[in-house]
Parts: sequence; C-alpha cells; structure tokens
Amino acid sequence: MAIKPLFMLTARILTFFFLLISLIVLATTEDFNQISAYRYTFSAIVIGLMYTFLQTALTIFHLISGQNICGDVLAHFEFYGDKVSSHLLATGATTGYGITSAAASLLLIAFFFSAISSIFSSFNLHNNKS
Repeated sequence: MAIKPLFMLTARILTFFFLLISLIVLATTEDFNQISAYRYTFSAIVIGLMYTFLQTALTIFHLISGQNICGDVLAHFEFYGDKVSSHLLATGATTGYGITSAAASLLLIAFFFSAISSIFSSFNLHNNKS
C-alpha cells in the first residue's frame, strides 16, 4: 500500500469531517437567512463537501486498485481542483469570521487539510510527468 495515497486519504477525510461539522454549526445559527455572508460561507462549505467526497472516493479506489482511473487527466483535475477548492474554503472562512467564529474556525481547519491534499496532488502531477 502506498503511503502518499494513505496520507492523502487521511487529509481528505479530515477535510470532509471539519466541513460537515462547520455546515451543521452554520446551519443551526439563528440569523442564517438574514445575512448574505452566511450564504456565501454555506455555499463554499457545500461545494467543498461535494468536491472532497468525490476526491475521497477516487482516492479510496486508487488505494484499493493501485491505479488511477484516468491517469494524467485525473492528476490534472485533482491538482487544479484542489487549488480551487482550498481557495474557496479559505475565502468562505474569512467571510464567516465577521459573523460567527465557530463555523469559520472549523472551515479554516478544513482549509488547512485541503491545502495538505493540494500539496500531495502537486506531487502526483509531478510524478505523472516523469
């Protein structure tokens, strides 16, 4: 079993976990429908959850089978997708800090794990070019 996909899977699972908890905290806030910054933070969390779920499934497939589904195409999708996703999570966290620090703090932690995944995906892109 490769160590790098295992670390990547761990980072993705932790990202998903913190995004889910952040979503629950944000959705249970009283003034959720009254403040537009909540909607942006909520959207960033939902998009991050969907992307992380997809990448977690692909990483599990990679760990089980030992091969990537689409090879170089998936490596590029993973590389650029991780960059966009982590930046979206970072902006969602900063938007949420002005209103509620609990959900934004959890979202910021999810961003850190997403950034770690992004680093691993850049290694995968480099390895596919060699």
